[in-house]
Amino acid sequence: MISYRKSNVSDSNQIAKIHLKSFPNFFLTTLGHSFLKTYYRSCAKSKEAISICAIDQDDKKLLGFAVGCFNSAGFNKRLIFSNLLEYSYRAIVLLFTKPIALIRLYKNLAKNNNRDDKGKYAELLSIGVLPDQNGFGIGQYLLVKFENQVKKKGVNTITLTTDADSNDSVLRFYKKSGYTVYYDFETFPNRKMLKLIKEL
Repeated sequence: MISYRKSNVSDSNQIAKIHLKSFPNFFLTTLGHSFLKTYYRSCAKSKEAISICAIDQDDKKLLGFAVGCFNSAGFNKRLIFSNLLEYSYRAIVLLFTKPIALIRLYKNLAKNNNRDDKGKYAELLSIGVLPDQNGFGIGQYLLVKFENQVKKKGVNTITLTTDADSNDSVLRFYKKSGYTVYYDFETFPNRKMLKLIKEL
């Protein structure tokens, strides 16, 4: 039996591991387990964030997660500044181990993808399920749980960002759930992305 609950800070290690397995080719994955653990831990602590996990009740194993925020505009920058010591340490480590990844992170954080987009909506930042658990509806239920949390806050719009190319199954999943293309853009260096949107 699978249960769903708010993620705890102590779940961040398992969430980071699921992220690594779910998104092997994503940029955040290249930043490594320690950075991901810091990111998901800070999200679990944030009152601005929504962090939900799916748990196997039999062995208490974490099977999947969904993480996002109620107010997209400037969320990641606020998250970094409110956990500045942890992120500063991670930045120093990246400076010596993966300097190009650090540059890419900075460029993508600083970039305004669409000047007409003011970010006045909730945003699903990441949703992942262990690969061997795909096909059991866990991702769909996590998405519904996330949307319900957004509605409880009185927010009526959700967005998410995903790859534009070679991503047909993911795009089908979101379009089946009522998401449409808001606009397309590129992240550094030249990765084509889609911003999807849904009115609740």
